[in-house]
Amino acid sequence: MKKMKRSYIFVAALFALMLTSCNSYRYCATSFKSNVPDDIPLVMPYVDVFAVVKGEEGYSDSLSNAASDVLTAVLDDNRAQFPFSDFIQIDDADFDRLVGREAAALAIEGQKYAADVSVITLPDSLRKLMEDNDLPYLMLLYEDGFKRVNANIAGELALSAGIAVLSALLTGGMGYVIYNPGDPYGTAFTLLVADRDRDALAYYNHVRGECDPTERASVFKLLHRLFKKFPGR
Repeated sequence: MKKMKRSYIFVAALFALMLTSCNSYRYCATSFKSNVPDDIPLVMPYVDVFAVVKGEEGYSDSLSNAASDVLTAVLDDNRAQFPFSDFIQIDDADFDRLVGREAAALAIEGQKYAADVSVITLPDSLRKLMEDNDLPYLMLLYEDGFKRVNANIAGELALSAGIAVLSALLTGGMGYVIYNPGDPYGTAFTLLVADRDRDALAYYNHVRGECDPTERASVFKLLHRLFKKFPGR
């Protein structure tokens, strides 16, 4: 499957999911759980991976692209095991970036309202995407992670000092830890299902683990953990 390359620096959103101290969050609206459709499409996943180099960490375009390729391949090769009907690829690059930024923001905001994410109103871009494609439900998948690397790629890093400050502002100063010293890598997945008619999230699940974001077997294992409690499975 041909996939459009997408590179983003969501700044405040980037580390926030790997930074949280909790390994998982999950919410499912009662109305969704009782009547899960079998034809929910998935927007091509959004991926942000950081490199850790000599004690400094920052967004890595090359690692993000590699992780995105792995994630898309794992999803595409194992469609029968995951509850989405097809991929939606947004051709407009600017609109795609906007949806990606808002997906990352929803992923973070969902942690703050984990008990009931249905209180979160859908952003305009997501509503437009669903209305334009006549979709009552839409699935989004956001991945962020990090990997320690030996190569000197400092020139492509968005250094974390500003990111950490902005993350604290965005999340209200919640107690985030960037990563455990010594961990070689880590990955977090957040799965969102948007409900057009209720203008809210119908489903939210966030998991993270010591998973190499560029290694297929590790990614498949964490994805299986993410999807195994999806309603109807």
